Amino acid sequence: MFAGGALLALIPAAASAQPARTVAPVRIDFRAVGDEGQVVADLKPDQLLLKVNGKPRAIKSLNLFLSSAGAATRSDGLPPPYATNVSGQQGRAIHVLIDDQSILPGREAPVKEAMSLLTAELSPDDRIGLLTSQGQVNLAVSHDIQRVRLAAGAIAGRGSAQETDADLKCRTKLLLATIGSMLSLTGGAPTTIVIFSSGISAPAVKTVVLGSRGASGTSDVCPVEPADFANIGDLASLAHADLYLFDLLDGRPQLSLDQDAGFESLAGVTGAEFVRLTASAQPSVSRLLRETSAYYVATFDPDPGERDGQVLRVELKTAREKVQVRVRPAVQMPKDVAPKAAPSPKDMLRVATEYRDLPLRATGYASRMPGGPDVKIVALFETPDGTPLAAASVGLFDEKNTLKKQWTAQRDDLAKPAVRADLTAPPGTYRVRVAAVDGSGRAGTTDYELQADTVRADPLKLSTLVIGTQQQGAGFIPRLEFTSEPVAIGLLEIYGVPKDGTVTVQLDVASTPQGQALASADTQLRPGASDDTRIAIGGFAIDQLPPGDYLMRAVVSLDGKPVGKVVRTLRKTK
Repeated sequence: MFAGGALLALIPAAASAQPARTVAPVRIDFRAVGDEGQVVADLKPDQLLLKVNGKPRAIKSLNLFLSSAGAATRSDGLPPPYATNVSGQQGRAIHVLIDDQSILPGREAPVKEAMSLLTAELSPDDRIGLLTSQGQVNLAVSHDIQRVRLAAGAIAGRGSAQETDADLKCRTKLLLATIGSMLSLTGGAPTTIVIFSSGISAPAVKTVVLGSRGASGTSDVCPVEPADFANIGDLASLAHADLYLFDLLDGRPQLSLDQDAGFESLAGVTGAEFVRLTASAQPSVSRLLRETSAYYVATFDPDPGERDGQVLRVELKTAREKVQVRVRPAVQMPKDVAPKAAPSPKDMLRVATEYRDLPLRATGYASRMPGGPDVKIVALFETPDGTPLAAASVGLFDEKNTLKKQWTAQRDDLAKPAVRADLTAPPGTYRVRVAAVDGSGRAGTTDYELQADTVRADPLKLSTLVIGTQQQGAGFIPRLEFTSEPVAIGLLEIYGVPKDGTVTVQLDVASTPQGQALASADTQLRPGASDDTRIAIGGFAIDQLPPGDYLMRAVVSLDGKPVGKVVRTLRKTK
């Protein structure tokens, strides 16, 4: 049973007798699917033919990565217990762009249906963001799938039945620029970009018009040229992004072969899947989710002098029957550069790049700050194999992606197996970014989405549920993941307790949110930091539970009446 995601296979090509090269191999990621969009998970290097710039290349290594959504069917609806940068142990990152300027008012139903289906079928580990062409909706990628679903359901078409050819070209230029920005911000991590539009203008060679007063030297205010599309193709090859283009035929006032040609041109330069959305979106959306649940990474050695930054044509085929290989049509040959020192954790906080050399996992908790409106945010992070950290920083970003708070680890902080960072901030939704390096210079980052606020349990308020264990001779120790620990402990703070009120807390653990309790425990309550605060703590044996994800639930009652509940996913791997 998979407890999240897994690196399913490491398939090395045949060993070479030649001496080791000092030039790093070039990476190409691709997907392999069957006739119905099912993932093909057993390709071998000798079943692939790779050509770069028309020249056959030997595949040096071939790895298959399966997202948590593909590793197991997560029908349990449990949220991930932590964020991680370990390849294959996180869900997909899906960016959705809706070209609402291309959709007539009242013709939004197909895109709303598609978004409803897409968000309904996502795994709890997946992240999704939503952007409209002019930025009226701009939701960063996060685990808050419900928020994206509601925003998509409220989108209205902003197109015009009187759109002129000049209007179409200007809309196309804006859409291409937005797609370029999305590709640039992926940070090189495998990403899925889904675009809904009723069509765009096809590229055309710029024609100079004598006597034109326009700055472009043509009669077009917004000329759409082949170079505009080629630039998007180059960005896609660098971004490791899969594009799905949904052509909303019912969104435009009349059929237009030119707008279809524009979308097809975009699909051609990016290797995107082109879907004409006319009837139900269910088959197309389900296929998209199947296809994006896994990807391969192939590497090859460049020839001497090839690593000069140029973008080269890629062809990848397989001899396997009924298997389709999907790869971007170009790859950039990164320049050979002298090794650089690892970036500082503070520098890594401020860039979108995902650093994966150092594996990390992180989670966060929120509790009340006495005497003020702010909340206390605790970020807890560690390396999965216990590698000591040499330096670490934590940044707190708000919904506008503004860095609001920053924390830097001291030597004593890094001496602990799980590093703890304490920050304070106003209540809200935050992205907690952890950046760290180890003694060998490996760098790692991971991002955790956190709703930083107390939980309503009228008339009480509750903190986040913290799960951990107790070691011999020590007190409560938080845990991100359980292995051989015999006992799991839940800890919860309760605020606003009346002086004459009686609070009780019942803890249990279940396989699903509404499932039957597999184990339960009473809790002990003790005074907290203020007169109206209580701390509840309790635990139960988990040594008989098989590996997997479970939900720890804490039901809080006041004077015998249940008033609130908080939950937390518990992951056991052994």
